[in-house]
Amino acid sequence: MTRNLDSIPYDVFYQVASKLDCHDYIHLSRVNWALNTLTKSDSIARNTVRSDLLHTREGREADRTKTGYRRAVGRLYDVKESFATAQPYSASVLGYGSSFLYAGGSLCYIYNDEIRALDVRGASRVEQVLNLPNVLRRAVPECNPENGTTTISLLNYSNWVIAFLVATPETPGGWILAVDLQRRSTYGKSGRLRLKVHVDATNRLFVRHNRSHLYYGTHSAVGTRGYNQWEVNCADLNTGKVSKPNNIVLDNFAGNEIGQTVCFEVYQDHLYAISTLVDFEEEEVDWTSYYVWICLDPSLKLSKEGVKTHRTWRRQHREGPINDTWSDLSLREDEATGQLMILECRREWRLGGSENCRTYYVQPLPAPADVDKQQPTSDYYLKIPLPDEPITKTLDPSCKPNYEPPRKRLRRHYHPEYEEGVEPKPKRDFILAKTKFRSYNVPASSYLDLVNDPLPRGVGGGGLVPRDRMRVRVVSRKRKCPIDEEGIEGGPGFLFKRELSEADGREVENSEERFETRGVHLWPPDDAPPELNHLLCPSKRTGQVHAIVDDRSIVYSINQDGLSPGDQAIILINFDPALRLPGLRRLNFGSYADAPEKAEAVGIKRPQASDVGQQDRAAMHTTVSGKRANQNVPAVREERAMYLDISRGFWLR
Repeated sequence: MTRNLDSIPYDVFYQVASKLDCHDYIHLSRVNWALNTLTKSDSIARNTVRSDLLHTREGREADRTKTGYRRAVGRLYDVKESFATAQPYSASVLGYGSSFLYAGGSLCYIYNDEIRALDVRGASRVEQVLNLPNVLRRAVPECNPENGTTTISLLNYSNWVIAFLVATPETPGGWILAVDLQRRSTYGKSGRLRLKVHVDATNRLFVRHNRSHLYYGTHSAVGTRGYNQWEVNCADLNTGKVSKPNNIVLDNFAGNEIGQTVCFEVYQDHLYAISTLVDFEEEEVDWTSYYVWICLDPSLKLSKEGVKTHRTWRRQHREGPINDTWSDLSLREDEATGQLMILECRREWRLGGSENCRTYYVQPLPAPADVDKQQPTSDYYLKIPLPDEPITKTLDPSCKPNYEPPRKRLRRHYHPEYEEGVEPKPKRDFILAKTKFRSYNVPASSYLDLVNDPLPRGVGGGGLVPRDRMRVRVVSRKRKCPIDEEGIEGGPGFLFKRELSEADGREVENSEERFETRGVHLWPPDDAPPELNHLLCPSKRTGQVHAIVDDRSIVYSINQDGLSPGDQAIILINFDPALRLPGLRRLNFGSYADAPEKAEAVGIKRPQASDVGQQDRAAMHTTVSGKRANQNVPAVREERAMYLDISRGFWLR
């Protein structure tokens, strides 16, 4: 006798539903009314949150309050589906500025000699405003903002603390300042200025920080072999003191392009440094590539040998050449386990074939508490014998080849843009010059590109010259049904088998997973209203686009007519249904406006051309104006959010 799932005992259903991930849980709730009622229970959704979503913002809040688990599952499902299908919920102008940072759902940007901070995720109606001339006059007496030669570069923003570089032509290097922008500082009587430190060199300067520790470094130390090397230091934001009088040099840590061959991130108060290069010089005969990584604690305590480096297998060179211009390297935190992961994009000619394709790879890293348990790199790789191949005989004692037997990857740890042998329809690729920004959304298993796809001639008021158009391009995938219904790997109707095994013969968990593509999605569609295209690209030419993406939104800056030199419009594309910025109007895709909405600020006092210097877009520098600031203006004040006065944005669904 056949029994439906909703007719089995509740205890059995509880065990089944508790093992589901976010997507399967929602799909199960949509089967019928009976299952929908059962899955509304927080007691069932609790296990899904704790096993799959515990380290998301909604998951942590639900676990803290012990309620709202079902609501958290539903919201995160909506966010992931919105990303994976390129169907955002809203688009709006957040403000105007010369440079910006976006982190943790908060926007920090420079406009008219002020740094403004907005809680976007909280849909705040006010912004915290930092007056730069007043702060510079008090914090850096050596700097005179009235002469119009002082430049500001935003470096990092986290937990309401903004770190920026102050530079003048008269002084080599510059000053790193870290300022608390909260309305009421939580650092007590020690003040808003959390750090002031002078750096002698700013070559590839980076800053990474959380609420308690700030790490900074430059690529300016000269190594014994003549190559520039990274040197870093750490400061305690609670006391404002640096850990070491002299910077720590990361010996033999190769790579110099942040975001391409190296990356840095703070995780559990430790600084992780990752490189895709094993040495400064490339070996002519080599087999294996590794991630070289370093974990430093806030005290910068070193071993007797100095900085301790580790290796993690990356790839075999025989997998094919790499098109380095598309490479991307970052560190992310797994939303299910909270584990730190290396996320790398490689565009490869697979096995030396004629076509190159992007693939994102994920490699987990140990937590700081487990780093010391890692096997040291010294001697370990020297003990592995080289393969018995003719090319091995060409090596001499000066060669330092790297070899390790090939490894198999879990399918969940790599995502090719196009499946081998499968031609997606339609296949819309863009050259690198048209791809203004590229990233990968791990929770949604989606490639995310921000591309310039000009309108056809004569469309959208472009005349004979095509008008630029910004579009979101998404390539996503989903997990297949665990039943091999088509008999691809065996008899139809059987479960997919695990395909990997450990050295001791045990099967590898999750190796039975299979995935299938969801195709290529482009947004806005070709028949989108002109006013939406003009919102996303306010000028006929995009100019230089700077973008930042998180797990539920894209924020980018783009040219807009009518703004002062150096300023751009800051646009938000939102994929979170719970983010309800006030002042937006609903866009009806069925009725087009005869003329595009005029793209200009409303009720915002713009600085004059003489007030803001021309911006160096490559370095994202902003020049502080030479006018005298009002001494009575507080260093940090609260003002009405700029986006409320601009009032340009749409609800899309």
